[in-house]
Order: sequence, then structure tokens, then C-alpha cells
Amino acid sequence: MPGVFEIVDKDLLGRTGRLFTPHGVVETPTVMPVINPNLRLIAPAEMRAYGAQMLITNAYIIYRSDRLKQAALSEGLHALLGFDGPIMTDSGSFQLSVYGSVEVENAGIVAFERAIGADIGVPLDIPTPPDVPCARAREELEVTLARMAEAKAHAGEMLLAGPVQGSTHLDLREEAARRAYAMGFDVYPLGAVVPLMESYRYADLVDVIVRSKMGLGPDGVVHLFGAGHPMMLALAVALGCDLFDSAAYALYAKDGRYMTVDGTYHIGQLRHLPCACPVCSGHSAQEIAGADEATRTRLIAEHNLYVTFAELRLIKQSIADGDLMEHVERRCRAHPRMLEGLKRAMDY
Repeated sequence: MPGVFEIVDKDLLGRTGRLFTPHGVVETPTVMPVINPNLRLIAPAEMRAYGAQMLITNAYIIYRSDRLKQAALSEGLHALLGFDGPIMTDSGSFQLSVYGSVEVENAGIVAFERAIGADIGVPLDIPTPPDVPCARAREELEVTLARMAEAKAHAGEMLLAGPVQGSTHLDLREEAARRAYAMGFDVYPLGAVVPLMESYRYADLVDVIVRSKMGLGPDGVVHLFGAGHPMMLALAVALGCDLFDSAAYALYAKDGRYMTVDGTYHIGQLRHLPCACPVCSGHSAQEIAGADEATRTRLIAEHNLYVTFAELRLIKQSIADGDLMEHVERRCRAHPRMLEGLKRAMDY
């Protein structure tokens, strides 16, 4: 039943559900760890041990490497990564947001995603950043919507994501979601929201999520692109987000940053580890901080994954128990900007 989404339990706008893909059923809400095809801090085959059901990788990086491209076309994406579960692929939109251009056309990258066996592909949308003039946001949104329509002709049996853009212009976000939903996609990623999270603009993030949800039907699977810190997952789930992805588990680890549900610590600042995951149960803060760089990075990345998926399990239990609001309030009180986000959510 690829492409079918079943809702199991609901509380607030949050829900637990089952997303059916060609490589298995994914229980939502969940985080997809980002896998860099060239740099694998933790092997994809190991990811299930930490709680991951589904991964996301970048098809554009694979496409640009002759070695990876040939391997993916001949062996398939799942063999290339060594992971037998569902895999979503991004199209190069991240590179487009960073560098301003990419060396691929929309139809070509979608056809490539299909050819290598991605479970869910993404068109080459334009990630319009926050706070740009409305005229620019409108122009880029129309290009994104045209590319989404084009992608449907090249996706074949591959599930397809329909990105919702529109910058911080909330009327455009709602319109974009409504028009994407009318076209019919399997997942609806909310794009270009990482700058809001990086600057702790959680109230603005709430606006973007809620207004996008207003344009989608209740069966629309919502993917919050680039979100994966355990601190903010409860609020995002309560607003109706089902899928998340993040490379933060690895990027933070390389900087010695240790994630918790209340924020982030540098490993050198910790005297005690506030966690009972296998990493923290087997090592002291001093042992991790004093390890060689490769070992330290690996251990912190493992912890970051453990704490992320533990939080998701608690969120899902809160939905089943009907006390998601209480859980969200506890999490949002850990940071004043998170509390601003909760207050904005209550306005709706």
C-alpha cells in the first residue's frame, strides 16, 4: 500500500500514524537521520539500533559523483547505502539555497531519484528564505509549483514530496499548501524553515507550520525540513508535523555538542551526564571529553541519536495517553523562545 497514510491516535493536532512505503511501513512521528553519501559517521546499517526507521540522503551529491552515480544506478540506492528500509532523497535544494545554483534540471534529478530506487523523491524546489519581499517569494513559489507539476510526470511509482514554500508570507504558505494538496503528493515538506530554527524564531516557525496546515487536508503527511533537535519535537508534533530530518546528531557531535531535551551542552562543560542511554551509562563525561576526536565525535553522535528517538517515543506515548499538551508545556519551558512559540500556538 505505498503512499497510504493511516492515522492511529490523535491529540491536539498531533497524531501517530503509519506511512506505507515500498520498503516498509514507517511509524510516525519520526526523524530521518541525514546520511551524507561521502561521509558516514555512523553507518546506515547501524541506524536501526538507535531507533531510526527511515533515512534521508542527497540525490544531488550522488548524481554529481561519477563513482556514486554509477554504483547507485547499477546496484540501487539501498545497496549503495547498505540500508534495507525506506530512504527519502533530497534533490539539491539545500545546495541551491547555499550556492545559488545547481548543475542539474528538475526533471533530470527527479528521474534520477526514481532510477536509483528512492522511496520518496523531492522535486528541485526553490527554498525561499525568511523575510524576503513578497514579490520574490511569489515568483519563486510559482517556479516551485511548476516544477512540482513537472515532477509528477517523471516520478513513476516513486512516492513524491510536494514542498510548501512561501517564505514568512503566511498567505503564500497557505496558498502553496492548498495548491500542492490539490495536485496530490505523498508527503508535504515545509521548506526553508532552518533559518527560523537557527535564530530561535519559534513563534514565526509556529505561524509557518499552522498556516501551511490550514491549506492541507488532514491526511497530508507533513515533513518539517531540517528539524531534528529533541527540544523542539514535541511542539512541532503538537502542531501536526509527522516527519523530521536532521544532520544535527552528527554536526553537533563534531563540535562536541551534547543534545538534551532541555537544550544543548558542550561536552567539556559537563561534569555529569544527564542520560541513561548506552553511551552515557558506559562512559563518564570526562572520558568522552578526553577521548580522541574520532571516538568523542562518534560517542556524542550516538548519544544524540538515542536521546532524539527516546523523546519521540515519549511524544507518541503522550499522544496515546491524551496528555500531549502537558508534555509540550514541560518542554517549552526549557527555553524562553520555545515558550514564545507555545504562546503563539495558543493564539490559534
